[in-house]
Amino acid sequence: MADLSSPRNASENELWRGSRSCPMVPLAKVEEANERLRSVLASVSDCYFTLDRTYRITDLNTAAADWAGTRTDRLVGTCLWDLCDPNAGCSLVIRESMEGRSRMRREVISGMRPGHWLDLLVCPSPDGLSVFFTDVTERRAATAALDELAGRLLSLQDEERQRIAEELHDSTAQHLVAVGLHLMRLKQFVVPEGQKVLDEAAHSAEEVAREVRAFTYLLHPPGLEHGGLAGTVRDFAAGFSRRTGLETSVRMAEMADGLPFDIQRSLLRVIQEALTNAYRHAAASQVTINLRFGAETLKLRVLDNGCGLTRGVRKSAGEGALLGVGVLGMRARMVQFGGALRLLSSARGTMVVATLPLDFKDTDPVGDGAQW
Repeated sequence: MADLSSPRNASENELWRGSRSCPMVPLAKVEEANERLRSVLASVSDCYFTLDRTYRITDLNTAAADWAGTRTDRLVGTCLWDLCDPNAGCSLVIRESMEGRSRMRREVISGMRPGHWLDLLVCPSPDGLSVFFTDVTERRAATAALDELAGRLLSLQDEERQRIAEELHDSTAQHLVAVGLHLMRLKQFVVPEGQKVLDEAAHSAEEVAREVRAFTYLLHPPGLEHGGLAGTVRDFAAGFSRRTGLETSVRMAEMADGLPFDIQRSLLRVIQEALTNAYRHAAASQVTINLRFGAETLKLRVLDNGCGLTRGVRKSAGEGALLGVGVLGMRARMVQFGGALRLLSSARGTMVVATLPLDFKDTDPVGDGAQW
């Protein structure tokens, strides 16, 4: 008789008793569950197929077969490399996932239908890989069209700002100068008791003229064509200080002048908008502009020492629902080049942080592109 007191036999006895208490699931129920899973996968709109470890297709849904342009039974058992360019972006991701046994998700160019972009998800399985993909070519084309439209709107905004600035300078400012002169002439006709009121009116007219000059300068700062970004920002900051009384400091490497012109213009507009907000809303006395280059990104910071944003505005900013067309415009200028914009604020001031990758985003998402 076997000795049940030994550790080995005791453990075997425990396993035997456990197996009696946990009966095996009938094979028919397993097949039924697998059939239900296949039915669900066949009905989804995303394309799905499975590979064994030799890269042969073992299963696929109707959406994948339709995308490939053939019947399901003609694809099952076929090697993936007989259908797909083994050096295409999607193929490299699938091979990397198979060899590394890691889950991967990428947007890549199709190796079966050149020019098409796929949102590809690859998941290792005991038998090989499960692959899900969606054709996102139209979505990327729509995104490119939206980016182009945003660029046009920003260009129109710049043109409109220039027109308004010219109108303020050539018409409104001149009328304010005339008002000031007429008030000076009125002094000889006003009784002493009315001199104080007249002086207050003249002072108000002078303040309005100063604000008009400041806003004119903010609406249409010096052009980049002549001085480059670094010199233009320094000149703009100096003029801003003279017209508004806000102390400004600029820290910017001269290598900023080597950036593409569209990037320089967008950074200048972000600085312009941030200074306008600091002047109009922050009750600030100092503004610092800092542009630094990292290994892969450049970062622009515009910091003021004003009253900061209210708690509600900070919450909206964190959720992306930024208030004000100006801030939305700043964000749009960064997003079109693959960058981002954040607002950091407290009772001690507000900082606008704009970040751009140094390998600026390719704006032709439906072109040939690099296969990776």
